[in-house]
Order: sequence, then structure tokens, then C-alpha cells
Amino acid sequence: MGIKVVQPKLFSALVKPFLSQGRKRDRTSLASLLMAGAALTALGIAAPAGAVEPLDVAQTAPVQPVAERYLFGQTPQPDQIGQGYVVMERTGDRVYGALYYPSSSFDCFHGQVQGTEVAMTIIDSYDQEAHSYSIALAEGPIVAAGETARELVPFNLDGFSAIDTLSDNDHRMLDLCRGVVAPVR
Repeated sequence: MGIKVVQPKLFSALVKPFLSQGRKRDRTSLASLLMAGAALTALGIAAPAGAVEPLDVAQTAPVQPVAERYLFGQTPQPDQIGQGYVVMERTGDRVYGALYYPSSSFDCFHGQVQGTEVAMTIIDSYDQEAHSYSIALAEGPIVAAGETARELVPFNLDGFSAIDTLSDNDHRMLDLCRGVVAPVR
């Protein structure tokens, strides 16, 4: 009875095909949607003077965004061999995290939510070289989320399934990646 040694795939060589599933070139831009909304508002009938009572608004201190952790996979089940996963922490429009295949290496990334996509810099775990990519956010109804209305799209990655539960290993990768990308965030 021999032991079969499986040569692990170098994740870094697979990053581009893995992420390309989340790219979408024919999306309607957020700016186009906002301009359309403004045009519709301009066509509406203005309220008569005095019809709307002025509203007193209390001034509050700015709210710090809460860090939230997410797991997305090429399949809706976690830890499936041969399937790619993105685990990330998001604070406001800033993100960092890891791209990985179970039982393989992982690459850390940092980035920012920009309109309808997440722009990221991936740090190759083998040669520490940086690579720029973006993953589209999943299309859906436009909603205001968070404490400010700056974010006008839901937070789901296009082409990936959201997975509710992060494993201890997912949290460990996030903690390690925070240390790797913290100086450049």
C-alpha cells in the first residue's frame, strides 16, 4: 500500500481565472442609475410652498463603520476541495482578506469598494509580488446600506455564493492577512 502524494496547485497561478468569473463588462454604472433617478425627480410635480413642514434634524457624532467578515465561494458549501473561496473583512469601503482553495496556500489582499466592484491588490504568497484585480459586486436592487447612503449596492460578489459561517481557519487567515496588508492599507 503506497501513499499517494498530491502536488498542490499553486494558487497564485490560478488567481486570474478564479477572479475573472466575478467580472462583468456590461453592467450599468452607478453614476448612470443616479442620473436617471435625478431626471425622474426633476420631471415630478413640485410640492406647493408650505405643504411640507420643516424638519428639525439632530446633530450626531459620526458613526465609525463596523468591521464585518464575509465568506464567498465558487460553490455554496464551505471547504470543498477544488473550489475557490474569498474570505474578507470589510470596514466601510475598505476590505482585506484571503483568496484560497481548501488544503492549499492562500494569498492575502487589500482593497476598496469602488462603485459596483471591489478593487483589490493581491499579494502573491510566494514572491510577495502585488497584482491588481477587481471583482464585481452582484447586481440587485439598489438599496442604501449602513449608516450613510454612500453605499448604494448590496454586498455580494458576482459569480460567488455567500456562505454564512466562517471556520476557525477562515478567521486565522484573516488575522494573518491583516498583519500582511496593514502597512499598506
